[in-house]
Amino acid sequence: MSRKHSSVSNTDYATYRQIMDELLRPIVATDLDGDTLRRLYESKLVYLENLRVKAFRSINAPQPLVQPPGSSSAQAAGEAHFTRDDYALILEAISTSRAHLKQVVLLAISENLSRRKSRLQP
Repeated sequence: MSRKHSSVSNTDYATYRQIMDELLRPIVATDLDGDTLRRLYESKLVYLENLRVKAFRSINAPQPLVQPPGSSSAQAAGEAHFTRDDYALILEAISTSRAHLKQVVLLAISENLSRRKSRLQP
């Protein structure tokens, strides 16, 4: 892995560690219309899918048995990598977000049908 790619992966992991608790929570929908909330959940799901792929690759990347020349043990110890627990949390966040998105869509459909029904009644 190149040094540039490694620093990007470490940044992704650092960001993930900062927001990992938020990933499982629903999006606060105060003052948001249904369409905006749907788009936010879709964006969250795209982010989570990208994170899932990075975590999968990190977990399954071959680990060198010998430290590469020019890297110190302190450097290697400072590198953070996704774990299987991180991967499981990301999968749970994806499942939870899909369920929330489904609820948002069903609510929008229900509201739309109710509006149409009220318009048709004299």
